[in-house]
Amino acid sequence: MKTRTLVRVGNGALALGLALTTISGALLLVGMPVNAAATPTGSAVTVRWLDQHPDRVPPAPSSPTATPTDSSTPADPPTPSDSPTPSDSPTPTDSPTPSDSPTPSDSPTPSDSPTPTDSPTPSDSPTPSDSPTPSDSPTPTDTPTPTDTPSDSPTPTPTPTAPPEDDYSVFKDLSVTVGQTRNLVNQGVVVTWQGARTTSPGEYATDYLQIMQCWGSEADGPSPETCQFGSANSSVSGLMGVNTGSRDLVRGDDPAQDPALATDPDLRLPAPLENPNLRAYRMPFRSVDGTLSKTTTDLQKVFSPTTTNEVSAARTADNGTGQVTFETQTSLEAPQLGCGATAEPCWLVIVPRGETNLDGSSHSAITSGRLSGSPLSASAWANRIVVRLDFQSVSQSCPIGNHEERLVGADVSTAAVTSWQPALCGSGTTYGFSLIGDAEARRQIVSDTEGASRLALVDNPLTTDEAGDATIAYSPIAQSALVIAFTIDYSLYPDAPAIAQNGLQAQDLTLDARLVAKLLTQTYRIDIPGRGSGTPMETNPFSIVTDPEFLALNPSFVGFQIDATPGGLVTALGSSDTNAELWAWLRADPLAAAFLAGAPDDYGTVINPAYRSLDLADDTTVDYFPKADLTMVKDTSDETGYGTLDLRPYANDYLDAAYHALRADSGAKTSWDPFKQPAGYGASGTQVPGHRFILSLTDAASAARYGLPVAKIVNAAGQAIAPSADSIAKGVGAFVDSDVPDVRVFDPTRRVAGAYALPTLTYAAVNVCASTPVERKAYARFLSFVAGKGQVSGEGLGQLPDGYVPLSAADAGATNALAKSLTSKKYVGAHCGSDEPTSTPTPGPAQSSATAPTQPVVPPTVVQEQPTGQATQPAVVTGPDAPDELTVDGGIGASRVALVGSLAAGVPLLVVGPFLSARGRRLARLMAAS
Repeated sequence: MKTRTLVRVGNGALALGLALTTISGALLLVGMPVNAAATPTGSAVTVRWLDQHPDRVPPAPSSPTATPTDSSTPADPPTPSDSPTPSDSPTPTDSPTPSDSPTPSDSPTPSDSPTPTDSPTPSDSPTPSDSPTPSDSPTPTDTPTPTDTPSDSPTPTPTPTAPPEDDYSVFKDLSVTVGQTRNLVNQGVVVTWQGARTTSPGEYATDYLQIMQCWGSEADGPSPETCQFGSANSSVSGLMGVNTGSRDLVRGDDPAQDPALATDPDLRLPAPLENPNLRAYRMPFRSVDGTLSKTTTDLQKVFSPTTTNEVSAARTADNGTGQVTFETQTSLEAPQLGCGATAEPCWLVIVPRGETNLDGSSHSAITSGRLSGSPLSASAWANRIVVRLDFQSVSQSCPIGNHEERLVGADVSTAAVTSWQPALCGSGTTYGFSLIGDAEARRQIVSDTEGASRLALVDNPLTTDEAGDATIAYSPIAQSALVIAFTIDYSLYPDAPAIAQNGLQAQDLTLDARLVAKLLTQTYRIDIPGRGSGTPMETNPFSIVTDPEFLALNPSFVGFQIDATPGGLVTALGSSDTNAELWAWLRADPLAAAFLAGAPDDYGTVINPAYRSLDLADDTTVDYFPKADLTMVKDTSDETGYGTLDLRPYANDYLDAAYHALRADSGAKTSWDPFKQPAGYGASGTQVPGHRFILSLTDAASAARYGLPVAKIVNAAGQAIAPSADSIAKGVGAFVDSDVPDVRVFDPTRRVAGAYALPTLTYAAVNVCASTPVERKAYARFLSFVAGKGQVSGEGLGQLPDGYVPLSAADAGATNALAKSLTSKKYVGAHCGSDEPTSTPTPGPAQSSATAPTQPVVPPTVVQEQPTGQATQPAVVTGPDAPDELTVDGGIGASRVALVGSLAAGVPLLVVGPFLSARGRRLARLMAAS
């Protein structure tokens, strides 16, 4: 009887164990968090012109057995990765209009062709005596620009020598790739294309792209009147055909648009008092709030050549490819578009221009040989490519009532912290961030000022004197790089070796230490007010493009036009550890150090004498970029003159420096304006596309945000290396131990093959004993997030932005270990003697020599190394300082605890059940045998 009971109990235990382990294990797997190291899917979109214009494909041959043999159509249909999804951009089935021809929702055209009653009459067209020459750029008055009879307008009945090609023939191979379409902010997005025809040389006469940002409803998409376009730079519009850079419409230019000119009052410009019969037309701009602007004055209030992000004309190279960096604007920069602040989506619209005018005539029918007509006119608009843009909300904020903690730090960590902040809102703490210099951040965490932050983000640790008796703990949070970003258009003489690249944006640039030293010391004459007319500067190169050292490293710039005027090297105002790192790199380079000390280069170029007294070759305390040349220039006796800070002004910070490069605007104020009150020098404005040349010293994340190419830098091993994930990681790997335990610092003398020359490694420095338990808990939560989810590269909030390289497993482990230690009573008690902060940032109770080191310390850790590329796991901390309390990101819910308990109970039952059953059967056999 007992043996049968034992067997039953064993079988029951086995069944219960199987049930518990199977169910709880399955539920745990289903609820397991996604691997934090998984690579997020990017939001780049590639769209073919044919994808959005399938009705343009010629009909199949009449033979029932024949099939189209268009060589431009790929043999395989586009995959989801090759073409936009409905959420990315309109496809033929979800495009804003049922067809590619304009509809009433796209444009005010009521019909596709004019009726006899719509044709212009003599009274519709102004006479030459009252019709001034049309202009592509806004005039300073509201007087409408008469566009009925432009000087270059096509004849009513053009008779080209050869029939022009249709849109299908010209655009069938065109495909456009937009580098990012989701989670957008005010940034630069790289737009590339291929399969286009080569742009006419020297001007924008034919075969170019026009790119603009628009708003529009989900159902209808953008329309011509919701697009920010029509404020072309006057220098650019001078290279384009009549009205191709404006919103003006001309009767007779576009048969598909003409009926609307007579029937839509929105298109009619008010006639001037001196010519009340004048009829001129313009596509109005409708802001997202419904406001309609069409006069020159009203349009300039909405956007102007200095504020618009439109690309009036983008050039295609001989190989059919092209590239531009397009600035996406949120509602903060362009409230009229509302991107990121309204329910209406935003769009990127690319209008390709071929070789035919709006009426189908050839460009050669016009005397100038240039296309005419606005891209917002119906026939040009019909060829548009549309890509949806999704923006991050500009009004995101943490919940009211959150506990607030302030962090301080320098430039290089800004982009990362800005991404992490909103993702941490749900933790119950709002983390503010104040951008200050590294030196000021170090001073603040040990100050006795009430409300001072006790966590600073710095690249170098506190010195012994700065730390005093304070216990400062460190952990790595971000690795990136200092870079030189640029916007350069090739402007070459006809006989230049690289003339095929003329007008295109340069993507490759190489600099060495001595070239950077020249840029930082106003060595080139163009960087000096008055252009260095005094000895010995008058023998120096005019600019970097005439420096033989630069041309030896960059042969594609040989033959650069002598009148090209590079805007210098834009640098940020203030001091920082990364600035000091750059100077250390220059001092470590023999050629650069000799140049800074006064030695000429191999071609006789010498440093600006104004910098000789600064001792830049030996002074290790320099952590800013001085502008030492005090030359003043004025052309006439009544001018106030301008100096170096006007010619080469500072940027506010690294992000601002990168933005200057994106806009090709150095901020120089060298244009005399007698109409200012008082009269003085004003901004020179952006450089002209096709002739842009500007360099900016910035961080990799800021350059990536604005889609800027960055220069290769010659490292200590003599290699020209671009900043990449691999080269930055190698550079950080060459860092050496500092005087502070477990803190590594930049060493410019290390020769590491493949390493980028200017990597950065930022640490979180925490004043442990001066912080309160509440602060330490908040800091621990921040660091725990940073070491885990915060190291996942991606575009989303909380992810690591482009320009940063995820921490190694060892560094992430050290950061996790510090997070745990900050909430450990054992750790805090051992180092501070109490869990409460003293009235000053120094530890309160006296500590023994074993527990109160005078040097800053970090918790001892034993980190289990993991292969590169695997998911980061928390460090394993052992020893007497192992924390007894943990702060984890997110916590473990009660249901998951119950499932873990069920699994823990089920496993022993799987072992005990079979044992009891077997024991009962064995006893039964023994009893039967006896």
